[in-house]
Amino acid sequence: MRPVVIVYVTAGNGHRTAARAVRQELDRRGAPNVIMDLLDFSSDLFKWSYSDVYAFVSEHSHLVCRMMYDLKDQSREESVMLRFLESITMNQVTKFMRIIAENEPEVILCTHFFPLSVISRMKEQGLYNGRLYAAITDYGLHRTWLNEHVDRYFIASEWIRKGLLEAGTPPGSVTMSGIPVMRAYAECTGEPPPPSKDGRFRILFVTSSIPGSLALDIVRAIAGTGVGTDLTIVMGRNRDLADDLEQVTLPAGVRLATHGFVDNLDAFMRRSDLMITKPGGLTVSEALCTGIPMILVNPIPKQEINNSVYLQENGAGILARSADEVGAIVSRLSGDRDALAEMRRRALGLAYPNAAETLVDTILGEMGRAEGS
Repeated sequence: MRPVVIVYVTAGNGHRTAARAVRQELDRRGAPNVIMDLLDFSSDLFKWSYSDVYAFVSEHSHLVCRMMYDLKDQSREESVMLRFLESITMNQVTKFMRIIAENEPEVILCTHFFPLSVISRMKEQGLYNGRLYAAITDYGLHRTWLNEHVDRYFIASEWIRKGLLEAGTPPGSVTMSGIPVMRAYAECTGEPPPPSKDGRFRILFVTSSIPGSLALDIVRAIAGTGVGTDLTIVMGRNRDLADDLEQVTLPAGVRLATHGFVDNLDAFMRRSDLMITKPGGLTVSEALCTGIPMILVNPIPKQEINNSVYLQENGAGILARSADEVGAIVSRLSGDRDALAEMRRRALGLAYPNAAETLVDTILGEMGRAEGS
């Protein structure tokens, strides 16, 4: 059995995490696999411009994000600009293309649209003849994922299914799997945490990729509600926030705990009543598995806005457009535990804790049928 090749791009952490979740499941079954970041096969300058610049723009310039989203959300055949950009990016990853052509993997799974586009062009040109799978890592569909050379899509919402079918994708090539999460989340029971001994409202605030000024305004808004709160902040790469928080005067009713990077965010989710977060596809999927209700802030146009709308329409999260709105929602939910319980029930109803298993079952099953034919 040849290895399953999993390809992602480090543009945010979600695509990499989805790839790692699939690899974790393949490893658990003893199935050979190789995982790659497509950008590792490009120049340092291109890798920096694609990864680090993306991280900066997604945090500080949503207008640019919206413009890029709209530019890419077009038909490749109808857009000269899109074909021009594609030719530039394809030229940056010729080393990757050569490795794929020389090794002829039987299966490639992409958790980002860039490698999906590269492999699709290779199939079009007869340079790759294996199977190509796509795991879409958001809850809305962007046209960059659409390609006639994809053998199967793994998706997380009916919105995406509808979009794929309307674009001409055969129904049998679409699997409602959910977005792959690590086993720590897959194994969560979804049970609410026991009530705090002193009746405090326990809020988890994940501030990575949220501008420091907005994060501080949200902390102040929570402090101004008068709600007795245990506020836990996980800062991730938002390193400067710790120093800024020292300048904020909190009332006696608010207890603050801060953390940098953590490798057990699931544990923080499981012992909190509510989470405030950016609505990235992977973060949302992990949270749904734990059942934690969400306030969604600072979404990137338009993919994270789509995620927010999806969660809000399904009752698992609430989109807050300002720090004051966050404070108002916290004030309301802290006094309405029935509403929190309903949000938790709705979240668990949207969760796909076994997404990685579904992907691996499908991929290995189709590989087995191909070998037996």
